[in-house]
Amino acid sequence: MNVLQMLKEKNPGLPLYAVTDERFAPYGRVLGGRDEALSAALDETGIPAAGNVYLASDEGLEAVPCMEDIRRVVFGGMPTQSGFCNGRGYTMDAMEYHKCSEVNYSTTGAVLLLALQSDMKGECLDSSSIVGFYLPPETLVEVFPGTLHFAPCRIVEAGFRCLVVLEKGVNTELPSVNTAAPGEEKLLWMRGKWMLCHPDSAQAKAGAFVGISGANLALHI
Repeated sequence: MNVLQMLKEKNPGLPLYAVTDERFAPYGRVLGGRDEALSAALDETGIPAAGNVYLASDEGLEAVPCMEDIRRVVFGGMPTQSGFCNGRGYTMDAMEYHKCSEVNYSTTGAVLLLALQSDMKGECLDSSSIVGFYLPPETLVEVFPGTLHFAPCRIVEAGFRCLVVLEKGVNTELPSVNTAAPGEEKLLWMRGKWMLCHPDSAQAKAGAFVGISGANLALHI
């Protein structure tokens, strides 16, 4: 049984497809396959014993030659940062979007939980709108601007490693946050990061805007 089929059988309530499926097209696109230098650099990054860790910029990943191609092809030559999100997480908890693309690549494989801004009602989202996409190991993808996403979900108990390339400065701290602001501004949680969370999440406890209804999705393996 292949990985995607196993995940579908264990998660019958969650629509699950591969990023190579045509249904990924509104959310992103596949850019390429295995890059030996990128895989080697990503495998040098650690997976925490519990939870997830995010580092916006990693020297080893920044130095990989393909980053120049990514900067040109995906970001039009704009300054970028190359880091990682690694961990053992498997719940949705929150969804965020950027107004630039995000590039992902995993040496372990992972599932990306995604939604579209058109699925939102105002600044809120029902979790039943979320679709899971299996990101196979060593597959380079672009997640389009405005696509709702969050940390990947692990597909093995040992966890996941995932590259995160964004425009420089995204996900850095804002001087202040106002979750009572009108309209979209209430979602602005960090620079270039608009986020809404589930009421049962750690992000809600930290004061982020609670805008996700329905189940807090969890990926079973």
